[in-house]
Amino acid sequence: MGTKTHAKSHATGLWRNLTLAVSLSATLALLGNAALAAPKDAENFVRERGAEAIAVLNKPGLTDQEYAKEFLAFVDRSFDVPAMAQFALGVYWRQATAPQREEFVKLYKVYFINTYSQRFRTFSGERFDVLGVRPVNGTENLVQSRIVRPAAAQPITIEWHVREQGGQQRVVDLIIEGLRLGITLRDEFSALVQRGGLDNLLKALRDKNLTFNRGV
Repeated sequence: MGTKTHAKSHATGLWRNLTLAVSLSATLALLGNAALAAPKDAENFVRERGAEAIAVLNKPGLTDQEYAKEFLAFVDRSFDVPAMAQFALGVYWRQATAPQREEFVKLYKVYFINTYSQRFRTFSGERFDVLGVRPVNGTENLVQSRIVRPAAAQPITIEWHVREQGGQQRVVDLIIEGLRLGITLRDEFSALVQRGGLDNLLKALRDKNLTFNRGV
């Protein structure tokens, strides 16, 4: 009787271990597929957004106001501006009050849009190529791309730092010709804070955004 009970218990244990092993293998396979899928999702996201941007740049007859409106819509559906603003402010984000943070994010968005909408406004006849992608971590990827310009001009290389959050892909940084936007702006903003505090930075951004609006 004892022998039969022991054999039955042993068989039950083997079955349980086999079930756990199969379950674990299936889970690891799913995780592996998810890890492989994330870079591809980021790559497709950048390919789509890049094509949209080039379509806007090559659209004939757009007034400056119409172009700015389309560029704003492109930024809203492509970039995580609050995350970019927080990174650019660096250690001073923790020191800022809630009203200062709120104003800074708004000013940063206007500054970012004005700077890059004007920079790319001169482009025409470009082609956008995605060259590859490399993972940063489980939720972030760097997508390499280039803008091929006509008349044999040197292509512009851009890396898109893409983060997946809540099932959505968003750009959190750009590396243009080897220069990381977030670091460049952090250095610029840090110098302004060191010279006169956060209020000095906010005033500088307000003034700069006004010069954009006036076409200076």
